Amino acid sequence: MDHLISMYIDNELSLDEKIDFLEHVYGNKPYKEDAVELLEQEKLLSASLKMTAPVIELKTPHASILPLFNRSLGWAVAACLLMLFSFMGREDVTLQAQKELTAQPSTVLHRFVIHRQNTQLVEITGSFTNWQSVPLLPSGTNGYWEISLEVPAGEHRYTFIVDGSKFLPDPTVVTQESDDFGSTNSILKVEA
Repeated sequence: MDHLISMYIDNELSLDEKIDFLEHVYGNKPYKEDAVELLEQEKLLSASLKMTAPVIELKTPHASILPLFNRSLGWAVAACLLMLFSFMGREDVTLQAQKELTAQPSTVLHRFVIHRQNTQLVEITGSFTNWQSVPLLPSGTNGYWEISLEVPAGEHRYTFIVDGSKFLPDPTVVTQESDDFGSTNSILKVEA
């Protein structure tokens, strides 16, 4: 449940998840203190960003000039757009569309497997699921759980959640790191 602190702060939880989170925080004093400390840090960061942001004052033109100004501005914008599109050839638009398509990260179907006997539920959560839990399916009756997910190219962190409370790194992946919540995440590098 430690990963929920960050998700709660970033407002990434459903209402049911928020209720579960708050019930857990209420019953666990160290967990509550961690959550409050992180929220205080978020508050300080938010305040410092507001202090460094430039303040721009806009002065409104005289009321009788405003409608004329808005109409003239609209015509000027329309003329600029018309000129821009007349200079851009059809080939430029096609090249731009091709660049946008190739800029999209490709995905690879990746199979995740873990062996956990005497377990009721195994889930996976990670950067490729926006840290939302996704349940694995039991593979027969021998204690294996599995799921195949589309994973974007790049480096991803993830962990397994066993029976809703125990966080386990992937035992088949050597590269791991500790996170800010006292758990260990596996690191997966996906190449397109």
